[in-house]
Amino acid sequence: MNDKRKFVTLCHAVLEGQATESQVAEFQKTLREDPLCRQAYREQMKIHAYLTWQHGRAAVDESLVISAKPESPDATPSWNALHLGLALSILMLATGLTTWWLSSSSGVPLVVISATDSELSKGNRVYRKQIDFTEGSLKFRLDSGAEIEAIGPVQFELVSDMLLRVTRGSVTVDVGDDAVGFQVETAETKIVDLGTRFGVSVRDSGQTDVVVFEGAVDVHSPLKQSKPSRPIANLKEGEAIRVDKAGSSQRLTSVVVRGDRNEILAGNTEPTPVIVDITDNGRHKRKNRCYSVRAGALGPPTRSYVGLGLPKWRSLKGERFPEALRGSDVVLMYSQDRYYPKLEYYLNLSVPSRLFVWHDSRLAPPNWLTTDFQKTEMKLRSGPWSTSNDIIADLEVPEGEDIYVEYEVWQRDVPAGIVTLGGNHDNSRSWRYAMYGVAAKALQQ
Repeated sequence: MNDKRKFVTLCHAVLEGQATESQVAEFQKTLREDPLCRQAYREQMKIHAYLTWQHGRAAVDESLVISAKPESPDATPSWNALHLGLALSILMLATGLTTWWLSSSSGVPLVVISATDSELSKGNRVYRKQIDFTEGSLKFRLDSGAEIEAIGPVQFELVSDMLLRVTRGSVTVDVGDDAVGFQVETAETKIVDLGTRFGVSVRDSGQTDVVVFEGAVDVHSPLKQSKPSRPIANLKEGEAIRVDKAGSSQRLTSVVVRGDRNEILAGNTEPTPVIVDITDNGRHKRKNRCYSVRAGALGPPTRSYVGLGLPKWRSLKGERFPEALRGSDVVLMYSQDRYYPKLEYYLNLSVPSRLFVWHDSRLAPPNWLTTDFQKTEMKLRSGPWSTSNDIIADLEVPEGEDIYVEYEVWQRDVPAGIVTLGGNHDNSRSWRYAMYGVAAKALQQ
């Protein structure tokens, strides 16, 4: 809406029940057409409703609230708590809308959580329209509750606290419990959150990558004047796609993230990943599944499998985590892959590396592992596991203690390039055992 003063006046009239039919119609039209006005109105409605309820208006008949006459000749008009609360809510409404009107020209409010820019201190509340930097990182919280993490090089526009428009680089969004419906737009897509943590990367080639770490998102084509928006995909945890300029999508097989924090690193070189990509031969049931490569993340504890938040890679009880494994790039694998003995994986390594595979100690290792790798003295365990999971059915654990699975670690030195790994076992019926883990560490030159 061009005349923001007029919108403030309309808000006053509507919230206090004094708007005419034509004003209500104009107000509704403005909300339909202007997302900034919708957001401002929603926030001020919360303030208005809360203060009105706090001071009893919600429990009092409206005629008593607005009546100017005392109930009896002996009663005298006064500013009681009810009227004071009403006045305070109107004052806060006016103040909030005026602040929005004055500040919207300078950007959307955000609170800094962390930043490499020395001018942005933790806890600072600032207003920004454009975020554009080539190096470093920024994490902030919007008034909607959504948290955004960006690692340079990146460029995006803050349209509102429920809408982000990315033109270059990568952002990771965590909507929490309050910002369901948060949207991220790119030239190729419109991503609508359904309660989740997800990442979006816009590549120099014009392609958009969308990956879901938790929850789900709907991916649509962008709304254009000549074409309506159309659904492209519904993505759940552990799934990702790449969308091109024509709106066509394909499976994105892997993403590289920083550490164990699920922060997209596309286009960034720090830390430089050893495992730059992992693909498979497609002999599984998930159409858009995506591996997460956690650069330099292996250490106690590190998440083990996609979709299983509880089990972590850990040292054996009472022992230190193997030093040779610490700081390796680790792949977040799929526990369900234990069902597919003919599944193959293709790791793309950027430098000569020591490749590690740790395999369930209860299960006979597959031929490819015993042929190509050497068994070490190192061991790991994963857990704790839920008692309902079938892979721990044969483990005897004292009552009240957590359940862990033990693994033997194998290793192999390989040059840069593609390395092939096979399935979890050679016997198609050996699926009641844990899926193996994979990591790689650059060899010292």
